[in-house]
Amino acid sequence: MMKKLCMIGLAAMLATPAAFAGQMPAGQVAGYLTMTDAEFDDGTGLGIRGWASVSGPWFVHGEYQTVGLETPGPAGIDVDLNELRVGGGLVGEMQKGIMWIAKAELVDFGGDFDEGGFGVHGGLMFEPAPALGLFATLGFLTTDNTDGLELNFGGEYSFTKAVSGILDYRTYMGEADGGGDFEITDIRFAVAYNFY
Repeated sequence: MMKKLCMIGLAAMLATPAAFAGQMPAGQVAGYLTMTDAEFDDGTGLGIRGWASVSGPWFVHGEYQTVGLETPGPAGIDVDLNELRVGGGLVGEMQKGIMWIAKAELVDFGGDFDEGGFGVHGGLMFEPAPALGLFATLGFLTTDNTDGLELNFGGEYSFTKAVSGILDYRTYMGEADGGGDFEITDIRFAVAYNFY
């Protein structure tokens, strides 16, 4: 069961490879750099995320990310987009090397935005090769003034038993109350530490 839990990611979900199946971690913490496209501007930021197994197939996860953006125009205004996610979920095996995952989370977009709500997500995780894990999830987010789908996919590669690198792509395709579609996209590069 620990092998299954090891494929869970923070805010997103982390896919953990099977290279060290003999002793899988009880959790993971990762720091990352994000490149964000919020349609009106691009920005870079930092984040931290993690997960921990709780009991059987259950896990908890959390994520905090902050990005600086600038509004368009000659007198552009700096905008901070802070994001906090906290939740939990469960994972199960479909067949060898393929697993399903489901999670729910509370979401708070802070900084110069004031949006709170929740999200639900489901997806699949794969182990195509030793030391490599891949994942893809689809979810639905709803906040005070927006609703929409969120897609997240990526992979993780284990450099050592304790350290791995993660690359993932996440996009929220939302609609604001009263009309108006928007999209916020993150490409994230992370270094993760697995604990036992």
